[in-house]
Amino acid sequence: MEDLANKIIPLVQLLIPGFVVTTIFYWLSESPKPGQFERTIQALIGTGVISLIVSGIEWLLRYVGGHGVVWGTWSTSIESAWAIGLAILIGFGLAFAANHDSFYQVARKLGFTSRASYKEWIYAFRKFPGRAVVLNFLDGRRLFGYPLVWPTDPKEGHFLMQFPAWIADNDYVESPGVEFLLVCNADVYFVEILNSPEEST
Repeated sequence: MEDLANKIIPLVQLLIPGFVVTTIFYWLSESPKPGQFERTIQALIGTGVISLIVSGIEWLLRYVGGHGVVWGTWSTSIESAWAIGLAILIGFGLAFAANHDSFYQVARKLGFTSRASYKEWIYAFRKFPGRAVVLNFLDGRRLFGYPLVWPTDPKEGHFLMQFPAWIADNDYVESPGVEFLLVCNADVYFVEILNSPEEST
């Protein structure tokens, strides 16, 4: 048992930077979390990339140190600090890129894909921020408002609608004193995204 622990612990320590990257990424992005095996593979890839970068940094610092500018001695603790620091930066960077569709936007312009970095449902709301929408319910009711929060999944979650008004016979029926309304997504059949005020004039 001790022999097995002695083999597993160094492996886990080796994979920590990759797990830091994937943990931060999946915490902050809208990407669905894969299974444990796939996340382990992603951690292995992340650890490999970070190891290459740290090796390059070590070579650069040793080169600079060999030419007269010495900041200190390279050690395993310094190497680990660089690896964890890079893992945190890469995790935040990948989450930012995924949430802003950065990589896929470039790939779409180059003709490599037609996909976005998140589902069509989320893409539709992010593509038209600040616009009013009309929620069409399964029972035929319609609700006008501004979505401050929307579900990340088209089958579950809730809409937080600001300035809600029910639409009945093409008239807007406001609810005095109600500024926000929380709507269950399971009750919504489809969503209409309205023109912005500038487009309507």
